[in-house]
Amino acid sequence: GAQTTQKPKKFDDPDATANSEISARLPYIMATARIAHFLKVMARDKVGSFMEASEAEEWLNKWISNYVNNSPDASPEMKARYPLAEASIEVKEIPGQPGVFSAIAWMRPWLQMEELSASLRLVANIPKAG
Repeated sequence: GAQTTQKPKKFDDPDATANSEISARLPYIMATARIAHFLKVMARDKVGSFMEASEAEEWLNKWISNYVNNSPDASPEMKARYPLAEASIEVKEIPGQPGVFSAIAWMRPWLQMEELSASLRLVANIPKAG
């Protein structure tokens, strides 16, 4: 995929450096941004109906699981339908800001033309609705 303007980090571990380079490519940034947008909008609409961060976390993990197929033998059609090999979301309350949460999403997409396994981490603040 096309390279973005994000400069990949260099690590002591060559696999980590390769993962960083893949994660900076445009298709993965675009996919992550789209999921981030959905996560933020859906969660914002739900804030106020959740009593605890744990309930928001459970709801968001159930939602993102609709896009996960972790079978290594999945067909290309299944990988297109379920673009993530792994995903999880952690939700935490932001201290001093009642009703505002921070969501951290970990995603490992299926890579179509890469030999390496890339994982993506996204942090989004979920504001109060309104």
